[in-house]
Amino acid sequence: MEKYPKVNRNVYFLLGCPCAGKTTVAKLLTKRNNIYCLSGDERRFDFYKHADVSRHKYMTMDTSGFWQWSLDEMADWERGVISEQTPMIIRELNKLSESHKFVLFEGMIDIKYLLSVAERDHIAYLTVDRAVCENDFFGRDDHNGMKSSIMRTEGISEEEKKRRLDIRQEAAITAFYEDAQNMGLQCFSREDISSPLDMAKHIEQYFGL
Repeated sequence: MEKYPKVNRNVYFLLGCPCAGKTTVAKLLTKRNNIYCLSGDERRFDFYKHADVSRHKYMTMDTSGFWQWSLDEMADWERGVISEQTPMIIRELNKLSESHKFVLFEGMIDIKYLLSVAERDHIAYLTVDRAVCENDFFGRDDHNGMKSSIMRTEGISEEEKKRRLDIRQEAAITAFYEDAQNMGLQCFSREDISSPLDMAKHIEQYFGL
């Protein structure tokens, strides 16, 4: 993966496992603190436009046989794409930080790489029990679109549709359900702080906003 300079000090990161509440809390932080927020989910497909086959194995991978991949292959691809996009994300964040007082990134990122270029006290990680991830996964707007696409697929049985839903959900959760506490990150649990507003206040205090 390409290297990139240190993250600017006015950039913050709101990370977390799927369905932990990142997007909801990020919107609150943005509104309450006049922060510019970059959403990884919203920008993910734009980064594909800059993929180079010589440097980006996963973003340029042939996925025509995606539904024949194993769970491990799917999860590895998920992680690989995010890993390759991480330097692109950081480059964009540093550029945004030149014209905004505070910049917040919300979404998935290569944490190990991030820790080599950013300060730990600028990273907050939201957690939730894995069972909650599995229960809520397709209730999210972006994931619900994935579900609808699978359910509309023609020429496959209902059993195959269910298999695709199950393996797609499991791969995404497996890829990004990190043991962030062991990485030395400050974690905030959705079970302990159930109100998004209270979660936002805790993170504001942690970031010193």
